[in-house]
Amino acid sequence: MKTLFKTALTLLLVSVISNGALADTQSDQLLAKIDADISAKRLSTPANNNAIEKIWQFKSIAPYDQRINSRVYKVGKIYVDLANKAISGKNYTQAQLYLDNVWMLAYLTPGLESAQDKLDKVFNGTAVAKAKPAAKPVTVAKKEDTSAADKAKQAAQAKAQQAAREKELAAARVAKQKAEKEAADRRRAAEEKERKLAQLRKEEQAKREAAAKLATLKAQREKASAAAVALNKAEETSKPIADFDLDQDLIDGRETRQIRTALQPICQEIVDNEASVVLHTRTTQDYRWLTVRLTLCVRRIDKNFRLRHSHQQVADQAPSISLHPGRSMSLLKKVRS
Repeated sequence: MKTLFKTALTLLLVSVISNGALADTQSDQLLAKIDADISAKRLSTPANNNAIEKIWQFKSIAPYDQRINSRVYKVGKIYVDLANKAISGKNYTQAQLYLDNVWMLAYLTPGLESAQDKLDKVFNGTAVAKAKPAAKPVTVAKKEDTSAADKAKQAAQAKAQQAAREKELAAARVAKQKAEKEAADRRRAAEEKERKLAQLRKEEQAKREAAAKLATLKAQREKASAAAVALNKAEETSKPIADFDLDQDLIDGRETRQIRTALQPICQEIVDNEASVVLHTRTTQDYRWLTVRLTLCVRRIDKNFRLRHSHQQVADQAPSISLHPGRSMSLLKKVRS
């Protein structure tokens, strides 16, 4: 009986370690794909093959892995730069679309708030168009005197022939230098490939050595995940301060101006009560879009207020927003009371 128990325990431990190692391998592969998307500027397109979608996927399978943070803020910085360029080119609608992606993904990205301030001034009608610089006068070059003597023409022709020969020699030198550079580049590429292979072997060895510790790490992750789920469940089931229904047509059509008017009184209540919110929407995409609209709406009332939000999916019901007790007291404590 003891032998049977030890065998079962050993098989269970091996299964746990194997599952943990597989999860880490998937995370590493997904990070590599995200890096490739960022380098290729596949940030939000094409569909099902872009950096932002893979970042959300990574967060769902490894919510406590901090390695994703640097990628998130790298994407945020790229979009802030694109927004600033669009603002300079007076393409304000495109600039806001860029900033919407940053508000949804990484609202602490440096430069985001200053870029949004520029757009807010434009949308409020306070932007001043820059005057175009005066055109520079065109200078018309005078034609050279064509009345040179025949001797001067012959000297010019000889000089041109000499210049052509020198040009041919220079082109030959450039071709030789290019060939030498290409050979050096090939050598460096081969050396870099070997270095990467060596590094990959080193990393795989490190993973094998760390496999014995994965069981404890997995247990810690499951415990932290259970605590997070409990907190979110408590937040979503706490008694709401108020409920506000929304128009699904505005959400389906992504009507930013009309939804801004509908959200204004709700945002004022959120700020006044320092409330957290639960967004009841039919899809995750609706939830993310509505979260950006709420974030901007609240920000216009109080820039220092940070919106705390969670999601509850509803199948056929009308979308709504419920306000819950604020941050000064634990939501779990409020639920128990």
